[in-house]
Amino acid sequence: MAEQFLRILSGVFVGIYIARYLGPEQFGVLSYILAISTFMIAISRLGMDAILVRELVSTPERKQMLMGTAFWMMFVAALFCYLLVGIVVWSTGEIVSVKIYASIIAVGTIFCSFLVVDFYFQSQVKAKYSAICKSIALFLMSIAKLYLVFVQADLIWFVCAFLMDHVVLAVIFIVAAIGNRNISFFKFFCGQQAKQMLKSAWPLVLGAVAIQVYMRIDQVMIRNMLGLHEVGIYSAAVRIYEAWAIVTAVITVSLLPAIVKLKQGDEGNYHKRLTQLFRLVIWMSVLAAVVVSLISEHLMVLAFGEEYRESAPVVDIVMWTAVFAAMGSVSARYLNVEKMEKKFALRTALAAVLNVGLNLLLIPVYGVKGAAIATLVCTFFANYMMDWFDQDLKSLLKIKHRAMFGHPFS
Repeated sequence: MAEQFLRILSGVFVGIYIARYLGPEQFGVLSYILAISTFMIAISRLGMDAILVRELVSTPERKQMLMGTAFWMMFVAALFCYLLVGIVVWSTGEIVSVKIYASIIAVGTIFCSFLVVDFYFQSQVKAKYSAICKSIALFLMSIAKLYLVFVQADLIWFVCAFLMDHVVLAVIFIVAAIGNRNISFFKFFCGQQAKQMLKSAWPLVLGAVAIQVYMRIDQVMIRNMLGLHEVGIYSAAVRIYEAWAIVTAVITVSLLPAIVKLKQGDEGNYHKRLTQLFRLVIWMSVLAAVVVSLISEHLMVLAFGEEYRESAPVVDIVMWTAVFAAMGSVSARYLNVEKMEKKFALRTALAAVLNVGLNLLLIPVYGVKGAAIATLVCTFFANYMMDWFDQDLKSLLKIKHRAMFGHPFS
């Protein structure tokens, strides 16, 4: 939790400082290429944050083989993504400088392979080591980015700094692996194990990519339909939303494991506590949305500067998205506990397709507010409406209604 809240502080305050310095146009460039990089990372991780942890818990005696296989799978996937994105980006009519920036920041995807060390610590219930590694990297790179603002560096240096986020974290994880005498996994790879992992991982990869599509594709589409200035305006608003979304996600991740244990005993108590968790994150998000809506214009000008005043209407919309995103955060973990990962992948994929369609319709008419409306609608659809059409999720729907209205609604 401490590491996540440090990430919130860095993401909000350092992000705001960078946005104020760069201005909407250059901040739009940075947000655009970070969105592209996020797609690559979602694919190259191959769902190993779930699959590898599960395998390490089940067969800890095979940790070197499992970690090595996962590392090389992620490494090859990252190389493939880098080449594919490079071909796509350089074959478009994009500005040359943006192509160069995208090529630089995308290199960070390759270093994400070292997250296998993080997944190993999680499997050993040693998440504090991962949190320490991430906190050190986050602190060092936050200082570096603030220094770049202080010396009034050019945009390319900020691009390199975001690349170094991944490089520095990889180096720290390597040091941690050496300290735990667990660095020899590089030598191992098992083709049969890789096939088994990929077979289990594809729904997770699809889900991860779909999440990034309906959370990030709006920035890519705004770039191509409106321009980089508008990407900056929209991204500033999204910063406020994402900061709150992390808060509810941290609460969910922290409290749900204790609730899940109840499932092994009293099913009624399990549903009761799950209802309380839904109620907590939903109504906290409603309160946050109301407060931010009342002060959005003053908030954006105070935080980002006068250039971002037009972000206020976007903030009003995206903060209501946080209500259904919080609902989705608990729902996703419920589906994982109930072994319904394929349902999660399906609903996320459908929401992603819906978001793209709505963006195509709404952005030309309403501008950046259209993108915000599209995200709100597809988040509502994925995390609430789809429960109505799935017989297996009637219990989940009743839990959500008890959380929102105090009694079952169906």
